[in-house]
Amino acid sequence: ARGSGGRNVSCYDNFAKRSKIMKSLVNGTLVIEVRMRLVDTNKSIPPFIPTNPINKNVLELLDDEESADVVIEVGGQQDTGDNKRAKTSTTTFYAHQIILNKCASALYDMCVSSADGGDDVTSIPINDVTPAIFRHMLHYIYGGKISEEDMKQNAKEIIDACDKYGVVHLKLEAEACYVNSTTITVDNMMDNLLYADSKNCALLKETVIDFVVENSKDVLKKVSLKDVPGSMMTDILTAVARGKNEDTTTDDGNEEDLLITMRVSELREKLDEMGLDVDGSREAMIARL
Repeated sequence: ARGSGGRNVSCYDNFAKRSKIMKSLVNGTLVIEVRMRLVDTNKSIPPFIPTNPINKNVLELLDDEESADVVIEVGGQQDTGDNKRAKTSTTTFYAHQIILNKCASALYDMCVSSADGGDDVTSIPINDVTPAIFRHMLHYIYGGKISEEDMKQNAKEIIDACDKYGVVHLKLEAEACYVNSTTITVDNMMDNLLYADSKNCALLKETVIDFVVENSKDVLKKVSLKDVPGSMMTDILTAVARGKNEDTTTDDGNEEDLLITMRVSELREKLDEMGLDVDGSREAMIARL
């Protein structure tokens, strides 16, 4: 069939049953809505532009024995508690000082302290992290991404390893995952609070403190607070003050007052924008700002 201007118009046999059309009449009239669009058959395909290969290239360097100048032996002994250690299998990783220097400060410091002036390759033993967790950490250092499932299953172990070896950004990512996947309760709040304090996990500490303030009656009834460090009083008062005035973005008051009640995520964002260290306690972050 041809429409106006001689253009071909697609048609379909048996478009609709007569009985259906009769039911669709409006006061005896069949109303048909026609939508038309012009198809540009000459439109060119956009050029393919590959992504920057730097992440892929750097990740391929991980465990490249030929180019590595650091050999890391992970395992051998693991702490099982009660001052006992169990022997485990050892896994060898090959790494590069130039990458560790930028992404894992403590690991790099170990390279420097263990370096032998007459040897081109530095050997480092690691006995306090399992090979699986260490591989996750190295994978991230070299530009890789840890799957959501692996992060959930190993969040605390990753936090422990990253806190010890200076992989700050992965530590904060694991902390955020742990906070999002953990329900704080009266039964577990004290363990989480003490853990957050010991690892300088400011976001987790803030989450637990918020729970304490919101459920203060239940906490006072069921939890002994004698083991809470005195330094946490500041965090508790901050949460109380924030609860009275959740708007921390107003221009009223000076900048220091705004920083005191600002959320941990907001403090970290400000520090990151200024190129400053985003790890540490609330007090440390505010001092840097």
